Amino acid sequence: MAPALQSELGLGEAAIGIVTSMYLAAFVVAQLPAGVALDRFGPRRVAPLMLMATAAGAVIFALGRDAVTLSIGRALIGLGLSVALMSGFKANVLYWPIGRLPLANAFMMTFGGLGAAMATRPVQWLLADYDWRHIFLGLAVITAAVALYQILAAPAFDRGGKGRLSDELHGLLGVLKRPLFWRAGLAPTFSLGVWVCYASFWAAGWLRDVAHLDEPSVGVALFTLSIAIIPGYFFSGMIVDLLQRRGVRGGHVLLAYGVLFLAIHIPVALNVTAAPKLLWFVYIMFGGLPVVCYALVTRAFAPELAGRVNTTLNLVCMAIAFLVQAAIGPALVWMEAAHGLPRAQAHQVVTFALLAMQAIAWAWFALSRDARELA
Repeated sequence: MAPALQSELGLGEAAIGIVTSMYLAAFVVAQLPAGVALDRFGPRRVAPLMLMATAAGAVIFALGRDAVTLSIGRALIGLGLSVALMSGFKANVLYWPIGRLPLANAFMMTFGGLGAAMATRPVQWLLADYDWRHIFLGLAVITAAVALYQILAAPAFDRGGKGRLSDELHGLLGVLKRPLFWRAGLAPTFSLGVWVCYASFWAAGWLRDVAHLDEPSVGVALFTLSIAIIPGYFFSGMIVDLLQRRGVRGGHVLLAYGVLFLAIHIPVALNVTAAPKLLWFVYIMFGGLPVVCYALVTRAFAPELAGRVNTTLNLVCMAIAFLVQAAIGPALVWMEAAHGLPRAQAHQVVTFALLAMQAIAWAWFALSRDARELA
């Protein structure tokens, strides 16, 4: 929808990047209280309420006439959806054997990949006949319907916390203070944050600025890339599940996933444009593999802390995604204006910098025995 917003509202690429990143900022703000709420009240009570906030945000976005209103609507959408995935993770802890979490999470996220696919080429098809405002109003109706379905159809059994709120907060602090959380969780969530940033916004910019694809081709490419999320999510958990039955530690598999994702950054950073759609398909597929860290790290904590562990991991992931997504646009403009770099070379500088930071995080993971030996 970025070209439609640019033509109708006169927003530049950097402004749209900031508006889009407000979704991620709200994610970050909501994660810690959401984790406490999920563990205390259960996903059946928390998820529908938050989805109604998303529906309200979609309406505000549809009515927006400037960057401020769009940002408010986008933030409400992010606030409401901040617990959608985490509610699923918490429900899986409640209703599945703890040893099958990687596989259960992978199946659930596979359907999330289908949702991501709907935001690309299908939206371009809709934009041919409908205004972007109508599309967001339609999303508001669909989201409200999902919230109602959850209230009526989700299992009534919730293992919500029954202690004092201070005890719930103490449990959260215990998660944050445990070294294993950071040693095992920082590298994969860092890579996932970078991946979210590119999958949701900046891959399109690279395809336009570096590969020089026209807008219809970018739409087709993004639809193809969104399909890549599905095998990435699906095989992330399945491979861990199969290898663990053969005695391979989950931490070893997670480290291999991280190395694969770092490797695919190299041709992206070198601006290899021979087969840009294939390159980014592999990037998106490999980038989804480290998502198995949510299940692996959660299993190292007590089940009653699952909501707080997952949402705290998500906080780190989305904070990185927000910072990277908001910074790339101004960084590209600054390198062009201050140093005269062509846009394609500016993308190279950004990608190499992100590759270096991720490599440092994964090196710390590899040096930690606790992280490598995750069950």
